[in-house]
Amino acid sequence: MINLEPLAVRAAVTMVGGQDPRDAENMINKALMVLAEQGVTAFALFLASRTRAQDQVVSAAIHLAIRNLLGESGLGQFQNIIQVEDYKSLTQVQAGESDLSALQRLLLTKQLMETALTYGRYQAKAARQMGGG
Repeated sequence: MINLEPLAVRAAVTMVGGQDPRDAENMINKALMVLAEQGVTAFALFLASRTRAQDQVVSAAIHLAIRNLLGESGLGQFQNIIQVEDYKSLTQVQAGESDLSALQRLLLTKQLMETALTYGRYQAKAARQMGGG
């Protein structure tokens, strides 16, 4: 059994590190809301649709953090920054997986992503209060 909380904490640090804490907190809050209300694919589409330069930088950091998180947890293996199609693949039944197992994996994946984003929000708020933005 793997403890997922330290992985989520590490992902949160990756999301915020080197970013303007205000921009990071804003984007993380929006991404978390989309993920919680609409799901994994909508989350990916939301991040991919950002047009402001500072939002694109934070979105890339979130993608990197989620890619590393899913890889370390064994919930998804992606070579590069994950794209919308990669997120969509997370929602599909994998080879040798029953429908029930796929649903359980998807729910765990979504919950872990939500936890990491929540920690990212706290990380950004702490960085702001310590004078980082």
